[in-house]
Amino acid sequence: MATLNPDYMTLDYRCQYRGIPSLDHDPSDFPMDWTVSIDGRGWAEGEEDNDGEDVHVGDARFSIVPDAGLIDLFDTLDAVDQELANVAEMLTIERPDLMPNAGMGLGGDLLVLSSLWIDPKFRGDKLGHAVLKAILGTVGRATALVILQASPVLTDGGPEEGSAEHSAAKEALRLYWADFGFQEAAGDYLVLGDMADAFDA
Repeated sequence: MATLNPDYMTLDYRCQYRGIPSLDHDPSDFPMDWTVSIDGRGWAEGEEDNDGEDVHVGDARFSIVPDAGLIDLFDTLDAVDQELANVAEMLTIERPDLMPNAGMGLGGDLLVLSSLWIDPKFRGDKLGHAVLKAILGTVGRATALVILQASPVLTDGGPEEGSAEHSAAKEALRLYWADFGFQEAAGDYLVLGDMADAFDA
């Protein structure tokens, strides 16, 4: 397994946004969609004494909904795509308690983590935790609530949904993010409502 020091990671953030963010913005354009390319300096096992090499570590994709407690969340996210509409449905119908408990009635941003992929050769050192901490410490500084769906992406040739292998992968994801401070929300959704947990993890 290769090793990589999180302090040597470089995160390249990309966001394309139309106009100036405000509560009057068109609902379909309201969330800020971000992609992150994660690079770093890695060392092959047994070669930690050399300078290492530049490597691609992973990628992340997330949406930030500014002032989520001050808007009609379902109408806004339903106008974007089905993934965000499902999050809005969970927050407004299944768990309406989550947003007020996170202080979102006063504003605060909602961050929906759609994907966070780390190259398998760098897994095992919780680099995903380091990446999420970096996101929350930079573009996510006003985040009051983080939502993610702890379910592996279904791929051709991968485990089928409902299979023992897929269930085991889901449980591993839940445990991984629980160690960061996430708690169960509804279904496969996990929630982080205390940002202090993120920096204590």
